[in-house]
Amino acid sequence: MSPLVTIIIPAYNAAQFLRRSVASALAQTYPSIEVVIVDDGSTDETGPIADSLAAHDARVRVVHQENRGLAEARRSGIKAAAADYLVHLDADDELLPDAVAFLLEKCVSEQLDVAYGSFIKVMGDVTYEVPHPVEGVLTGDQYLHFLFDRRCMCASWGNLFRREAWHDDIFPPHDQVLPSEDVLMNIRMSAHVNRVGFYNKPVVKYYYVATSLSITNRLSSMDTWEAFFKLVDKNLEERGKREELDKELLCMKLDRLAFYIYPLDIKRPWISKIVTDNRYQLQRRYAVLRFLLHYPKLCHWCVIANRRMKKALGIRH
Repeated sequence: MSPLVTIIIPAYNAAQFLRRSVASALAQTYPSIEVVIVDDGSTDETGPIADSLAAHDARVRVVHQENRGLAEARRSGIKAAAADYLVHLDADDELLPDAVAFLLEKCVSEQLDVAYGSFIKVMGDVTYEVPHPVEGVLTGDQYLHFLFDRRCMCASWGNLFRREAWHDDIFPPHDQVLPSEDVLMNIRMSAHVNRVGFYNKPVVKYYYVATSLSITNRLSSMDTWEAFFKLVDKNLEERGKREELDKELLCMKLDRLAFYIYPLDIKRPWISKIVTDNRYQLQRRYAVLRFLLHYPKLCHWCVIANRRMKKALGIRH
């Protein structure tokens, strides 16, 4: 008998996209699926649309809750799921038809805790595949190290997980909404997994939506990033991984300060500590960022100019 797979769709004010996302989930070539939509306190028509979809297809169920943020919506979806295998799908994206079949086969045959496919990025009329820089099976420790690689594209959406990989300690504090929640959750998850597979087969269409949280950086502030890195530091310390990943963590911090926070106050103690950390010989990119961050306005100007140049040259990233 084919194991059941639950596709979890967190939805906050996603009325414009939800039908497309759910349709892609229901159109899977793999037959044994259910869809759990988590309406995370939406103020538009997301809730009624979700209820209508559930009324027309018994495979769809809806959880309504007050707004608690993406991580808590994922947690609610996991609690409501009936399956031992889970796929997270954002409400503005689409699963490709054979996504579940491909990922589940890899998960079972390779005895994986997590199976990642690649994704197709859609930016208006421009569409292209974003592959992983690695392929094959990683241990939990290798996975942890990979998460600090800037090339890593490990979101929580569009991948298949064994249910037991999700522990309560993976989720951020319920009263905190943080930037890069998926990154934090994956770092924490790496402590609970033994085998993680990466495959360069597209399984999801990721739509670049100019108003999404990840694009507008509405969660990015000095306070939220300080809270994020405190949690990352604490996790690594508790696992005895802080020293071996210290250089990689510094690079991540430099990257986030330069590209996600403006205006930036380098007089804040935690930021000053990062910007003045000269213990390591860094790759050129991070050495340049460390220098530029001493001059936040110049750094921001360079970041904007770099983005505009890439866009003009058609460079994909």
